[in-house]
Amino acid sequence: MKNKIFNTFKIMLVLALLTAIRPVKAQSMQMHHQHSSAGKNMLLTLMDSMMVQMSKLPKATSPESDFIQQMIPHHEGAVAMAKYEIQHGKDFNMIQLARSILTEQTSEIQQMNLWLKQISATDKEMPSGYQQSMNQSMQTMMNTMPSNEQLTDIDHAFAAVMVPHHQAAVDMAKIILKYSGDQLITGFAKQLISLQQVEIEQMSLFLNK
Repeated sequence: MKNKIFNTFKIMLVLALLTAIRPVKAQSMQMHHQHSSAGKNMLLTLMDSMMVQMSKLPKATSPESDFIQQMIPHHEGAVAMAKYEIQHGKDFNMIQLARSILTEQTSEIQQMNLWLKQISATDKEMPSGYQQSMNQSMQTMMNTMPSNEQLTDIDHAFAAVMVPHHQAAVDMAKIILKYSGDQLITGFAKQLISLQQVEIEQMSLFLNK
């Protein structure tokens, strides 16, 4: 019963957040679909889908299981956006980066699914401050997402959306380093931080050129 209430609350929170950040008027729905078909807003749509999937996750029993549970759909969102860039993008460097993201994060999703099965389901309370920190990382990500009007082309949209997405993953990894002593999880978190910070820098340079 508690999990059901918790999940319902998460879904309501995510939907409210998405509505507050990018309100969509009824009369603009046709234009929205045109943007999506042209690739200018599809990445934002994929981000919204990712957030809804994350909101449906069951309540975790430890920081480790929560981190992995959240990171799986977060990675799946990156994979979906990378596939879109590969299919529709024009810039060679961004397409190559998307291929890298697709390969590395698909492999990491497989690893995390295995780890999730191995993590013992201990019924214990989350450390104080952990969940608040994780929630803040998601809120910051959504608050720093570009608006549809800022997305001038597919390659720009890919980089502009993926930068805050990657930064959220880095923030989540830093949080788990603070709250977990599990060597497997912390080792993965450190690797994630190192790799995604390099990719953030690459995308930021593309956006600023």
